[in-house]
Amino acid sequence: MPIALYAPAELPDPSAPWGGPRLMHMLARALDIAGYHTIAPTEFRSDGGLEDSRQPAALERKAARQARKLVTAYRDLPAVARPEAWLTCDLRHTAPDLIGPAVAEALGIPYLLVGASYARAEASGAHARWLSYTARAIARARAVLSLTAEDEESIRPLVPSTARLYRLAPFLDLAPYRAIDREAARRALADALPLDLGRPWLLAVATMQTGAALASWRLLGRSLNLIADPPWQLVVVGEGEARWLVEEALAPLGSGLAIFAGARTEDALPAVYAACDLYVWPAYQEALGMAMLEAQAAGLPVVAQDWPGAAAVVTNGETGLLTPRHDDVAFAGAVVELSTNAEQRRAMSAAAAARVQKQHGIESAAATLQRALDAALADA
Repeated sequence: MPIALYAPAELPDPSAPWGGPRLMHMLARALDIAGYHTIAPTEFRSDGGLEDSRQPAALERKAARQARKLVTAYRDLPAVARPEAWLTCDLRHTAPDLIGPAVAEALGIPYLLVGASYARAEASGAHARWLSYTARAIARARAVLSLTAEDEESIRPLVPSTARLYRLAPFLDLAPYRAIDREAARRALADALPLDLGRPWLLAVATMQTGAALASWRLLGRSLNLIADPPWQLVVVGEGEARWLVEEALAPLGSGLAIFAGARTEDALPAVYAACDLYVWPAYQEALGMAMLEAQAAGLPVVAQDWPGAAAVVTNGETGLLTPRHDDVAFAGAVVELSTNAEQRRAMSAAAAARVQKQHGIESAAATLQRALDAALADA
């Protein structure tokens, strides 16, 4: 059964831990497991030029033309080739869906959302017009699948029936993590980098861009620099235009403690995770902590701050430690606690891998998507 899969936001760097192309790719794979195949209906995006007062009206006219064109094209197709539902992901006040609701209504097919959020504080701000479109799309959707508790709470008042609300836990294909020999991965990483096999290895994986990611790198550097005589080494994975700023943030740790490993492909990352002992990342303002989920899939406990993205995937005290936001001292203390206690790390490692296996596999996501689509199609 064909499903139109669409994102109204410009697609960011594919190497980002979650979002953009990777989210679309993972959703397409989960839908395939559920028995659907996806089609990309349009390249139209709505998240550009919002500061230009003339731009919204121009985008609306362009979107209306594109919607009419799609409806005509789909009606000319054989019935078996037309989309049976329209699924939009990553809907927000800076990227409203100006196409999907109109096409779904014209074709008489259900409209669904994955990862929608509603920033009520923007109702009187510069994005108020776009926020109203977002609100209408949420209210119209036959099913809304939220990736975090925070997003679900923001949209709940807009949904006509709570029966249309679903929680889609962040998910991974776990097969690459099950196949790894951790000892072999550790030896291979030690051969490739100046790492001491006798020390615990901390790991941080993130893009090196300005904004929230750089804030996390800086907080990580400040926190780790508070630790006297650290027994660990830090493996740093990532690249980006702000690499020099990340190097600057971690420089106070001194020579031999922060080891820059560069960027790694998605296929290579599971072995890097498995080779290390503890994942450390403040997760400043992150909505979804996919790298933290990947780390736990490989059996790494996590130390993070209590932001929504971390809280959605880390069980405090069981699969890792969540510390208060903006608290460098508490973060450093959690790193000391886990880096010096191998027995506690082993217990959390087993718990982390088991939790991800049970709650965050792609098969679980496929089942949730199947339930939502079945209900939406029956309702329609």
